Amino acid sequence: MSTIPLGEDILLARHGADIVKLRQDRRNRQTIALLKSGGTDTASNHIDTQVLSPAASMGRGVQAYLNNEASVSRTEIRSLAKLSLGFSAVTGLVFGGLLLIAYRVGGSELIENLSAAYSQYPL
Repeated sequence: MSTIPLGEDILLARHGADIVKLRQDRRNRQTIALLKSGGTDTASNHIDTQVLSPAASMGRGVQAYLNNEASVSRTEIRSLAKLSLGFSAVTGLVFGGLLLIAYRVGGSELIENLSAAYSQYPL
């Protein structure tokens, strides 16, 4: 089973039914399309991208952050971290308060019953 060269996909997306004939130029690694209008169009059969390893990509991201060249500035990240920590603290206080109220109302027996009831649900 052969695969369709990348250039054919690109040309089909560009011109669709206006293509009369497709041919491969193997020397230049491209596909050439003859169009109904008499013109031609070409598209490359390969993508020239440099693939970075995850470690190299992370290193570039950290370096951009340290140089304050990232799309998100350091002050925005600090503000988001402060907001997240504040929200976590408020949530922890509310949860702790609810546990304290449950303990005062029902005692340790209510807390044990709640633990047993919720332990049956998968995480």
